[in-house]
Amino acid sequence: MNSISSWAIRSLSLLSPKTQTTSQVFLQTPSISNNGTSFLDHVTPISGFFGQTFLSENIPFIDIPDTNIQDVYYYRWSSLQRHLRYTVPGTGYIITEFMQPVGYAQALNTIDAAAGHQIDEARWLRDQVYDDDYILAYTRGPANSTQYTHWILEAMFRRSQVNGDTTYTTQQLSDMARLFDYWDYTYDHTVGLYYYTPNWDAQEFSLPGYIVAPNGGQLQYDGPNTYRPNHNAYMVANARAVALVAMEAGDLRTASKFIKISDQLENSIYEHLWDPVQNFFVDVIRPNNPNLTKVQGREEVGLFPFRFGVGLNDQFANASVQELFDPLGLFATYGPTTLEIRNPYYSATKPGGACCYWNGQSWPFSTSHVLKSLAAIYRSTNCATAEQYVQYLERYATTQHKNGVPYIAESHYPSLDEWSADSSNHSEHYQHSTNNDDVITGLLGIIPRSDNFLQVSPIIPQNWTYFAIENLPYHGHLITVLYDQDGSRYNVGPGITIFCDGTKVYNRNSTSAQVYLPAAPIVTATAPINIAGNPIGLGAYPLANATNTFFADSPWKAIDGYLFYDSEPDNRWTNYQSPSSNDTLQITFARPRNISSVTLALFSDVARGGGIDVPARLEIYGSTGLLANVSGGSFLPNDRNTFSFAEVETQFVSINLFRKPGVWVGLCELEVWVQPDPTPRYYAVDTLIKGASVMFDGKSVATPNGAVVGGLGSGSVVAFSGIESVGVKAKLTLSYANAGSTATVDVTVNQVSKGTFKLRGTGGKYVSVTMTVALAGGRNFISLLGGTGDIRYETLDVQAQ
Repeated sequence: MNSISSWAIRSLSLLSPKTQTTSQVFLQTPSISNNGTSFLDHVTPISGFFGQTFLSENIPFIDIPDTNIQDVYYYRWSSLQRHLRYTVPGTGYIITEFMQPVGYAQALNTIDAAAGHQIDEARWLRDQVYDDDYILAYTRGPANSTQYTHWILEAMFRRSQVNGDTTYTTQQLSDMARLFDYWDYTYDHTVGLYYYTPNWDAQEFSLPGYIVAPNGGQLQYDGPNTYRPNHNAYMVANARAVALVAMEAGDLRTASKFIKISDQLENSIYEHLWDPVQNFFVDVIRPNNPNLTKVQGREEVGLFPFRFGVGLNDQFANASVQELFDPLGLFATYGPTTLEIRNPYYSATKPGGACCYWNGQSWPFSTSHVLKSLAAIYRSTNCATAEQYVQYLERYATTQHKNGVPYIAESHYPSLDEWSADSSNHSEHYQHSTNNDDVITGLLGIIPRSDNFLQVSPIIPQNWTYFAIENLPYHGHLITVLYDQDGSRYNVGPGITIFCDGTKVYNRNSTSAQVYLPAAPIVTATAPINIAGNPIGLGAYPLANATNTFFADSPWKAIDGYLFYDSEPDNRWTNYQSPSSNDTLQITFARPRNISSVTLALFSDVARGGGIDVPARLEIYGSTGLLANVSGGSFLPNDRNTFSFAEVETQFVSINLFRKPGVWVGLCELEVWVQPDPTPRYYAVDTLIKGASVMFDGKSVATPNGAVVGGLGSGSVVAFSGIESVGVKAKLTLSYANAGSTATVDVTVNQVSKGTFKLRGTGGKYVSVTMTVALAGGRNFISLLGGTGDIRYETLDVQAQ
């Protein structure tokens, strides 16, 4: 094995024994009622937000002297909640960037540009399913990990340092290596660096574009292929993440390979992207630049490498930090700026109506990176102070406001108290950055580790006399950290006090701590699935229809997987202005399903001056008749309400809502949660379907109503997901009918081609065809690509060999 670099040796000392979990389960932190503490107010801080049940059950609560930072902290949990979109069973949740779909988004409205930020933020939720599902969408599922540059693999590893689940990551080691290799086409072997155009580095109208196209045009927008410090630092971090997971898995060969990659790439960054004249990491434009001349101009991306461990010494950090506080550098009232103010291409404004300018505007995406870099510099060098870190965190919190209340959009003017990219029904509550991860890991000093220690090293000003974070999920425990200088605020003694699962385990007259935590009891539960979700749209199953619908609303929006309660952006079905005293919303499944509850996210805007409120009462019907009749005295407005009943088999769910006098009713989402079928059979009509449709064939007996998938073509995708395995070979048995001639369909497993099914003509009769494939440990994604209009799919059986 090649020599291991110093960072790897340090990391090896932090590796913990593997958390033993089975592939069918997800980690679940012990419940607050049994294992949490209650020093802080858990009601008032979230009382102004929608979806309070989710917030109270999932977020860690804080108490700090800076109310500005604290208010934004709680707001950002509510904004994250808006972006947790449920898709289909087996694929589960993804995290969106925009609340409404955008045309350039990839599968299921995913965009990989800020996925690392999103994973970082969601890793602190108590329910692990959100990050579990979202990461798998990139490593094995339908999401595209080469649309924009990213640090998904690095975020994936660091997420494992929060929940302690190394099995989840080691099962995906080969997937991580594959995602890294996807970027080979942008690697320059001669220079030893990756290149990409700035627009696909998620930074349109940035400095390289102005240099090569000063008069405007598409090239100015896109920018030329450029060796950028942030992109290459992402790749260093991604390579090191693969190496660390390989070491956890005992795969020293892969670890050595990726250690070498990361070390060589880091050295190339120092050689080619550090400018000793400007004392900053800068861009190098690739075309027509054989001497690799560096651009003249410091951009905020030159500060990103530090957060990934690149340049963490005084030689690089000292001058870089100074630029953050130079009024001709990156320092601004609502900064930092994306380009230094002294640069001739810097602009504090932008053309009206245009969106994304990275030549001066303040972007939370970048501020998030800078805050993490400042924290890393503070903890590794003498080049930054706690006061400087908090100054920028406070400035960031101040930026995240609109009309006097916490709010985030896309970009902000650096010197004006106004968002510069804030389009209606588009930019609201933009999920393109972190904030709470910075409060937790930076300000409050929770430093995630791979071993069984909790490390607390806050970055707080000297005049702070207290801080607290309560019921933080960490390595399967709930952790509470209280700092109280004189012991009078929390009454548990002076200094720092730590509780683990409700029990005091540490108290010292200090602001920092390092505490050994016992191995966590792993509470396992099979993740339920929502069979009512329809991410595709009108006409796809499950179907949604209603007796009355307001013209601006849609029945489909009640099952599209998006769940938020804002007036705008809109995401609901209502019967506003209906003449009826009651109206019905019905969803119809592709095949009969067994259900025992329905969850309704009830919309109400009467407190906002609107005309929608929770119903006076409601009735729930299925194929067997009335399932539940509930009066409205205890309905929660703008929150989930779950109604249970005896299990029944039903083809549909019908909700009959009776309105109160003078108002109407609305639903933001209808969910039907069930346990997944434990058998190895997967129904085609339950899959994520593209370029095909659900049909009903009297010759099919796989389902009671003959539901099958047909209407295939050359671009069709029928994606089976959530296929559990312990990492062994499996026999795939596809039940199909083909009324035409022999056709071939491609089979992919976890994004990798595994061969073809040859589907001979059957005259419309259903037969089976088999093949054997190797499955990975955990959840797998098996997709059938292509086909003809004569083919029908019934089921896919997956039997371990």
